[in-house]
Amino acid sequence: MMKCKDAVKLIPQFLEDDLDNRDLAGFLSHVDRCPDCKEELTIQFLVQEGMLRLEVGDTFNLSSELGHLLSDARRRLRFRRSLVFLSYILEIAVAVLSVACIFLAIAL
Repeated sequence: MMKCKDAVKLIPQFLEDDLDNRDLAGFLSHVDRCPDCKEELTIQFLVQEGMLRLEVGDTFNLSSELGHLLSDARRRLRFRRSLVFLSYILEIAVAVLSVACIFLAIAL
């Protein structure tokens, strides 16, 4: 279970999409349950995105864009976990094929 101080430290990395799967899962879970950390995320997102948008002259809907950012992060996390699972399956398949080749070489 992630603590607030750890979640707050991860906000800049989250906004830069620079968290590994474990940290991202813990961060998202914590922010979903903790209104204080969600508020801090909102503030940092507003400062970061707001400054960029002011320079360009674009307008944006903070709530909507932050919601999209969180949804995209959840989707990326599911995809990453699927890739990790697939890599485990492939490793097992390679190991099984290697053992089968050894047995065939011995049998011949």
